[in-house]
Amino acid sequence: MKKLAVAAASIALVAALTGCSASGAAAHTAKPTAAASATAQATQTHAQACTVVMDKLRSLSSMQSDLASAMTDPAKAQAMLDTMASTFTSMDSSVTNPEVKAKTSAVASAFTDYATYIKKVQATPSSLDTNELTAKLKALSSASTAVGQECAGGK
Repeated sequence: MKKLAVAAASIALVAALTGCSASGAAAHTAKPTAAASATAQATQTHAQACTVVMDKLRSLSSMQSDLASAMTDPAKAQAMLDTMASTFTSMDSSVTNPEVKAKTSAVASAFTDYATYIKKVQATPSSLDTNELTAKLKALSSASTAVGQECAGGK
């Protein structure tokens, strides 16, 4: 039962995070050049950084089609969690604009904290503390909202 709760929490997270990709999707539709996205540049503009962010958030939203089956499959939920972790890490390492970097680093850190906790609970289901889980989800939601707002502002 607790493994199902962990899977459900992971899936709820995907659903919550994919909402922030829609909020600013229209604000930055231009694709960065290959050089801008392949290399972390110290001169990255706010718009370039936000294009990277929005592309990564959209890639997370593409996972929505897998949500239903992951609700009953803890292994699939874990795979989704790993993919999300990789996406957040990639997003943060691709952003060098200082304003946006502060937000991507915060969301990547909050996600790492959340993912570490979920893995601990999956290994030892009796360690599930709903208050701790809720606190981690709130921290992650707050950080992801902040990065979404930073890039939705059209700076």
